[in-house]
Amino acid sequence: MNNARNVFVFWLLAFGYCHGHGISKRYYLLFPRGTVFQFTYGLTVPLVLPRRSINFSFCFQSQYNMPFNVSNFYPQTIAVRAHENKFDLTRVKFYEYLASFLESFGLRGEECTLRTVCEVAEIPMYETDETLLEKIASFVFTPSVGLKADIGNKTLEDDGLDFTERLLLAEKYGRDGKNCEKKFSDCIVSILDLFTELYVVR
Repeated sequence: MNNARNVFVFWLLAFGYCHGHGISKRYYLLFPRGTVFQFTYGLTVPLVLPRRSINFSFCFQSQYNMPFNVSNFYPQTIAVRAHENKFDLTRVKFYEYLASFLESFGLRGEECTLRTVCEVAEIPMYETDETLLEKIASFVFTPSVGLKADIGNKTLEDDGLDFTERLLLAEKYGRDGKNCEKKFSDCIVSILDLFTELYVVR
């Protein structure tokens, strides 16, 4: 990785303008065909569950093709991904996947998802000195950031609620200072407790 970084920095320094005798010349640093510059980074969170312990990892990779021909320095038109592919993961679909994932561990998946949403709203993350993980958790488990529904005077006890309405009502329930653990007692594990710790500031 250090070698790749040094090569990239050298390329940036070498790519520029050189002026002489009133003629502008441009110099390029080219690489063998197929050369790539790659970033790999990730986030791993330990999950401590009843009778088992696992690591929940998010890994990302960015890869850049290095120039091997002068033509590579000119703009290229790249087709935009078609919306019909439905590649992007919607917020509701994420919550559904999370509920299914928790179900695979013998938990009440939807109930635990709602409890987590409720608890994040009930006791927000420490806003003056948030860690990256806390910011991610706060964004991910605040459904009102990306979901809209007319919940009006509806309550979680009402029949016929869809998943989006239940998520938004769980957030409202926690924001109103209600007891999330008691309300979602069918969920025996607090997901937040697996990677955060509650502090009482006096």
